[in-house]
Amino acid sequence: MKKIILFLLPILIILAIGGSWFALHSQPTPKATVNQTKLKPKPSYQPLTKAELNHNSKLTDCSIVYYAIKHSKIQRWQEVSNFDLGWQLDQYPIDNGIKVLVWPDMAIKKDAKLVQPNWFYLSATGQVIYHSFIVHSFRDDMTETTDLETIIQTLNTEHAAMKVRQMLPNMLIVKHKNPASN
Repeated sequence: MKKIILFLLPILIILAIGGSWFALHSQPTPKATVNQTKLKPKPSYQPLTKAELNHNSKLTDCSIVYYAIKHSKIQRWQEVSNFDLGWQLDQYPIDNGIKVLVWPDMAIKKDAKLVQPNWFYLSATGQVIYHSFIVHSFRDDMTETTDLETIIQTLNTEHAAMKVRQMLPNMLIVKHKNPASN
């Protein structure tokens, strides 16, 4: 009988260890349901809209400047492409719209404003005309025309709305009065 116990005891120990290991690792994992776990919503793209631009003129200016930097065929608009330095915009109301001078560097001082900057005209109907003075030339400004609808559509197609919104803190707007209203 002793021989049988000595023979069966190691087998029983091995079966007990193996059985407990199998019991631990073969338990079914609980399946999560939508109600049990809260899924974090993915940050979704927030496109630019005409309504948003109508309510936020600074965002409108950011969109127009961004479009000029990225899409204008007027080379001189690259002078204002430093997103870290930002921009200073001098706005002058004119007939049926606004003329906006675009200076590189939001902290630019008056004595640094020596050469005529790039500028754009925004009409009350949403037409945008980009202008650029040709340095060391007696020719007319180079111009390029588009509209807010095209700008919005292009920026949304490129998913650039977030980049445009990130421009807001780096843009200083200086509003001037219409000289005729004095």
